[in-house]
Amino acid sequence: MPTAQVPQFINLESKIVGPLTLRQFLFIGGGGVLIFLLNYVLQTWLWILVSIFIALFSIALAFVKINEQPFNKIIINALKFYINPRLYTWKRPQKNKQIFEEKKPIITEKKTSQKRLTVEELEKIAQELEEKEK
Repeated sequence: MPTAQVPQFINLESKIVGPLTLRQFLFIGGGGVLIFLLNYVLQTWLWILVSIFIALFSIALAFVKINEQPFNKIIINALKFYINPRLYTWKRPQKNKQIFEEKKPIITEKKTSQKRLTVEELEKIAQELEEKEK
């Protein structure tokens, strides 16, 4: 029986740009481009503050994982959680205040005042019903 090799490390991304994966390269490159463009828009002291924040954020997006989940996925899930409306309703079940008791069989008393039909009377009624059906 031929043996098949089981693939391992399937959750690792391929290293495309040096030691970085494509996702890591795009996050760091996007942060670098944003810092470069803000250099022409902001004053120097403000640009330094904003660029430090952007650099730290882009590095965190590229390398930080929480519970084996990438940081960008954590942020997206957090935003979905806070943006989407949540309405949790709980309907209290109706409490039956009746105590269920075992049903007792209904015993009917035979009344002797009722007239009992004889065989002849039953045959007569059966014939009348058959005539009506025809």
